[in-house]
Amino acid sequence: MSELLLRGGTVHTLDDERTVTDAVLFRDGRVAALGDDAGDAAGDAETIDLDGRTVLPGFNDAHTHVFSVGIGLLETDLSAADDREEAISLLGENAASTPAGKWVLGFSYDESTWPAGERGYLTKSELDAVSEEHPVVAVRVDGHSATLNSAGLDAVDFSGVEHDVRTENGEPTGRVVEDATGRVRAASYPDVPKARDALDAAIDHYHELGVTSIQTVAGLTRVRDHGYVQQEALFAHWREDALDLRTTFYVPQWQAKSLSDLEIASGFGDEMLRLGGLKTFSDGSIGSETAKTHREFVGGGHGEMVNDREQLREWFAHAARTNQQIVTHAIGGEAIDVVIDEYERALEAYEDGFDPRLRIEHAELATDEAIERMAESGIVASMQPNFLQWNGEDGLYENRLGSEVRSENNRYRDVLDAGVPLAFGSDKMPPGPLYGMGFAVGSPYESQRLSVDEALAAYTRDAAYAEFQEDEKGTLEPGRVADAVVLDTDPYENPESFDDIGVDLTILGGDVVYDGR
Repeated sequence: MSELLLRGGTVHTLDDERTVTDAVLFRDGRVAALGDDAGDAAGDAETIDLDGRTVLPGFNDAHTHVFSVGIGLLETDLSAADDREEAISLLGENAASTPAGKWVLGFSYDESTWPAGERGYLTKSELDAVSEEHPVVAVRVDGHSATLNSAGLDAVDFSGVEHDVRTENGEPTGRVVEDATGRVRAASYPDVPKARDALDAAIDHYHELGVTSIQTVAGLTRVRDHGYVQQEALFAHWREDALDLRTTFYVPQWQAKSLSDLEIASGFGDEMLRLGGLKTFSDGSIGSETAKTHREFVGGGHGEMVNDREQLREWFAHAARTNQQIVTHAIGGEAIDVVIDEYERALEAYEDGFDPRLRIEHAELATDEAIERMAESGIVASMQPNFLQWNGEDGLYENRLGSEVRSENNRYRDVLDAGVPLAFGSDKMPPGPLYGMGFAVGSPYESQRLSVDEALAAYTRDAAYAEFQEDEKGTLEPGRVADAVVLDTDPYENPESFDDIGVDLTILGGDVVYDGR
C-alpha cells in the first residue's frame, strides 16, 4: 500500500463547496482523506511538508497536440525567435547538424509578434538561404500554414491540393495553407520511434507545467494510408507502462466510419489511455487568414471551409450511430454556425437520453446567437485562454480583423454566463495552463474576463467534464484519482501574479513525477 501525505499548506479541493483545507492523503492512487482526517489516517505515509504552499487538482489540458509539443522540443522551436533574422538563424543551426537531404523542421514561428515591418510570413527565398541541400519547412504557430524552401517544395506531392499552395505571378511563394500544409507534415513526419521520443519529451514538459491529464486531438495531417502514427506511438507507450500522463485521444476525421464500425465506445480504455471520440475540422485559423468568418479579413476575404457542410454531416452521422463524442475545430463565426447546424441535426440520431457532450474547439468568434444555441444543445466550448496573448494593441487579432474584434473574440465570460460548459486547453501555443489562465483572469474586456476560480475550474473539473471524467478527476475529493499540482503561490490570493507562480511539485496517481523545489 502506497501512501503520500501533503500537509501544512492550502489545499483547494475544487469540489462543489470549494472546500479549502490544510492536508490531503493519497493512498493507492486515490484521494483517501482531507484535513485532520488525513493526518489521523496517514500512519507511516511518506510526508511532504508544504511549508505554506498551495495544492490544486492536477491541470487537465482539454485541447492539445502532444506530439507537436514533443517534436517542437526535439527540433527547432521557432517560438523563441524575437524577429525574422533569429528564426532563420535557428533553422540554420539545425541544418548545420542535419545530414544533407534530410528534413530541417521548424515549428511555432509567430510573425505577428515580430517588430513592425517584419510581420510578413516567412518566404521561400529566406529558407533557400538556410540551405539548398536540405528540404526546410517552418510551420506557423497555428499549424495551419507553413513555408518551405525550394528543395522542400520539390519534396512534397501537392497533387489535388494545389489551391492551397500560394503563388505570385504564377510562381510558388513557398507558403502553403490547410490541406497543402497537411501534405508537408505527411512528407516530413517522423517514424514511430521518433514519435515516441517526442512523446517522452512532451510528457516531461507537461509534468513541469503541473499537467496530469491531456486530451490530445488529431490534426489535419494524414501521414500514411493505413493506421495512424500517433495512435501507434501512444499504444506502444501504454503497453510498456511508459505513458506517465493520463491521455484521452480523439481520432482523426478520416477514421470516422472505421471507428463506428468497430463499435468502440467513447471512453473505452483505462485510467492512462482512453478513447475520446472523433476529431473533425471545419475551417482554418485567424493567423493564417483561413478561418471562415462573417467579418472580412483586413487583407481581404472571409477564409475557407476546410471541410464543407456535407462532409461534416457524413462524419457526424457515423459518430452518432454508435454514440461517439465529436469534437470539431471551428474558429470563424460562419464555420461555428455550420457546425452547430450539423450538430443539431446529428443529435437527433443519438440514442434517446444519451448526452454526447458534443464540443466546439476554439469557438473564437462565436456570435451571441451561436453561444445561445450552444447552451440550448449542451455543446461544450473547448477554448484556449492563452490565445489572448494575441489580443493586445497592434496584436494579431487587430491586425487580421480590425481593432473592434478585440472585445469580440474568445468570450469566456459570455460563454459561461449563457450556461455553456467551458473547458480550457492550450492547443500547445504554448502549453502552460498558468500562462493561459493569467490572460483570462487579467483581460481588460468584461466579455472575456473570468475569476480565478472560474479559470481554475475550466482547467480542472470542467475539463474533466468535457471528457466524461468528472467522477474520476478534476477535484481533490475522496475517491478521485490522486493527481495534484503544488504551487509556490496561491492564485486565489494573487490573481494578478499568474506569471510569477511556479510549479513546485506535480503528483500523478499519488507519485511525485516532477519536483521543482
